[in-house]
Amino acid sequence: MNKVVCIGESLIDFMPVQGKVLAFEAKAGGAPANVCAGVSRLGGKGYYLGRLSSDMFSRFLIDQMQRNGVNTDYVVIDDTRPTALAFVALNDKGDREFSFYRNDTCDLAFDESDVKDEIFDEGDALHFCSVGLVESHSKYAHIKAIKTAIAKGCIVSFDVNIRANLWQSLQDCVDTVLEFCAYADIIKVSEDELITLTGIEQESGAVEKLWQYASRCKMIFVTKGAQGCAAYDREMNCKTAAIVKSKVVDTTGAGDCFSASILYNMVYRKVKPTVEEIGKALEFAMRACAVVVAGYGAMESMPTLQQVITKE
Repeated sequence: MNKVVCIGESLIDFMPVQGKVLAFEAKAGGAPANVCAGVSRLGGKGYYLGRLSSDMFSRFLIDQMQRNGVNTDYVVIDDTRPTALAFVALNDKGDREFSFYRNDTCDLAFDESDVKDEIFDEGDALHFCSVGLVESHSKYAHIKAIKTAIAKGCIVSFDVNIRANLWQSLQDCVDTVLEFCAYADIIKVSEDELITLTGIEQESGAVEKLWQYASRCKMIFVTKGAQGCAAYDREMNCKTAAIVKSKVVDTTGAGDCFSASILYNMVYRKVKPTVEEIGKALEFAMRACAVVVAGYGAMESMPTLQQVITKE
């Protein structure tokens, strides 16, 4: 059985306690770790690849990943650096605002030497996000993992996942994201991120411009909140899917759930990144996202396959 390897940060999301001022509850988070849990809860094999601390926060993260079926054999423990933290504020629509505490944390020290060739097998997938691409050891560990995965015949998945306040400047973030688009077989981007990357507000025009940077890519996915999602191939053929109605409690992890759903369909259901085949995977992802936004916190709200099926 092939695996989905997710590389990058795992961190603590401190979620607000409803009805209280500046009171927070710790939840396991970090986009790559969330995707790993999402794949595992659907019945796939999610492997987390990254560096964690020996502190109480990372011990909690490892425990939560394992409880959600994630394989942590590739975790490297760093005894000298702390875990990254994110404090999350929610508005009345359940949308998020992040405040990060990430100075010399363990995830940034993730090193090329932590990436072993034997991690990847043909038919696996490697998923990465932009948070791990800031100028640090982590960026070069990502490059090694991506190039190794490509050489081994793996699917390479990139979730743009822009967090501008983690970068020296927004332009630095945009330039790096566009650079790494060249490595990906599939790219997931939100409609707001698409505008940020291209400067074009019209969706198809922005996607067309993004293709200029994505030389290996087969499909670009655009997530649009209440407007559902779209998938484009290189000829600009498009397939869309509408949202599945659900009570929205917390949108944290919705994009990660989408990525996990697409990867699950590609790796385990052998869905190809073509407009002829991708429609059912998009509908699957919309049902999965309807489950996750109805929960509180990202990782623990990722749906099981049965929950997705019952949303049909």
